[in-house]
Amino acid sequence: MKFKTPEVSVIIPVFKAHKTLARAINSIRNQIFAYEKIEIIISVDDGLLYDEFKKLDRNIKLLKPSGKIMTGAGQARNRGIKAAKGKLVGFLDADDTWSQNYLKELVPIALRYGVAFAKTEIFNNNGEHVCLLDPGFNIQIKHFGLIPGSYHPLVIRKFAGPFPEGPTQDVIHAIRLLKKIHYRYKQPLNAKYELWLNKSSKTAEKKFSKLADNSYKKWRYYYLKKTNIKMYYSNLEIIKALQLKINWNNRYISSRSKESFYEFISKKIKFS
Repeated sequence: MKFKTPEVSVIIPVFKAHKTLARAINSIRNQIFAYEKIEIIISVDDGLLYDEFKKLDRNIKLLKPSGKIMTGAGQARNRGIKAAKGKLVGFLDADDTWSQNYLKELVPIALRYGVAFAKTEIFNNNGEHVCLLDPGFNIQIKHFGLIPGSYHPLVIRKFAGPFPEGPTQDVIHAIRLLKKIHYRYKQPLNAKYELWLNKSSKTAEKKFSKLADNSYKKWRYYYLKKTNIKMYYSNLEIIKALQLKINWNNRYISSRSKESFYEFISKKIKFS
């Protein structure tokens, strides 16, 4: 039985993602959660054909851009949000996966508080564990600097967007969400967003760290230039977190390491 109104809409922005998309979709289909309550929205951003993936399941929607292509992952997510029907919206990159208990643990928290985050586990291109980004009992804005990485939310639809433009749009979106909710909550015990260091992805390119560094500097300046003292202090935690992100990127760039960013920081911070 297919529910008229899905509980969860999962948005997957795709760009040259034919090799990894099936794995991402299967991680959703294998959730310990009523699959009939899930809709999967494949938001195409490269102008290529993905019709073969729509045939995998009737819960899959293929969202093709009506105008400009190559607008970036943030804009592809925004198009997906507009098309979403679920009470909750989740975000999964086409080369990443969810642990089987992801929705089972996050859905109750997101319905109660409006947003929920899982831990992020990093795997290399060979499927080997690199590190686990675990902020502990609850996630706060400061963790985006102290434990540099990406955290992807499950969120009620009214909080789902919009995503800004640029290479760090997912980080800024998550930080804005945490600022909006103004509270702390218990983290899911075992649920993980599984981030794969795919060598063919844009984020794996060395130049991406420089692009990210410039983006974080831009956003730090945006929050710094607030002339109202009250607004400045309300954004101080964001400013500090972005400065830490800048520091980490600079350390990685200046090291000229041949490793990925996550492999580099896994040796600098005590991870699980």
